[in-house]
Amino acid sequence: MPRSIWTVFGVAGAMLLVACGGSPTASSSTPSAPETASAPQPSPSPGSLDPCVLVTSSEASSLSGATFAAGKAGTTEGGANTCVYGFQTLNVFTVLVTKASDAATAQADWAQEQAKAQAEINKGIPGGASVNLNVADVSGVAGADRAAVATFSTTISGQQIGITAIYLLKGAVFLTFSDLVLGHAPPTAAAIEAQAVTSLKRLP
Repeated sequence: MPRSIWTVFGVAGAMLLVACGGSPTASSSTPSAPETASAPQPSPSPGSLDPCVLVTSSEASSLSGATFAAGKAGTTEGGANTCVYGFQTLNVFTVLVTKASDAATAQADWAQEQAKAQAEINKGIPGGASVNLNVADVSGVAGADRAAVATFSTTISGQQIGITAIYLLKGAVFLTFSDLVLGHAPPTAAAIEAQAVTSLKRLP
């Protein structure tokens, strides 16, 4: 498979980390075998900032149509917590959560952080690729002070690449999760928004 496809995968996945002012702690351009094993999951109890609790492996699997094992936990240089399901596979589901000093600071940084994410995607797309990136504010996501959905699609060497992501703000907490896929469509915005309502209930 062309290396350019894995470049796009890395950029699109990294956008969620860059959105919080950090960068991934590790990366790879070579895919590994898909995850299939099951593993005990953290209890999805309220008051958690654990991204693997905010969206569990079973929930990520249901949204993506894949079968994910336990998530790969990590942190960004900016201090955000991350959880990646399907690490280095053709279907990567990423969850990121971070907390500002207060709600006012989080509100003030909202547009700036979204702009960082969009700029990072555009910067990393190979020349000649057909790109469609849309970010739109959404209302009606219960529990969110602000919410926006991002969709991205491109075709490189005849291969379809797509991503659906959601950005959420609740008080001082910023939560985002996405599914990045090769060869088929990512989850719908409606499905992502429905999961957002569940995940927001688990935040402090």
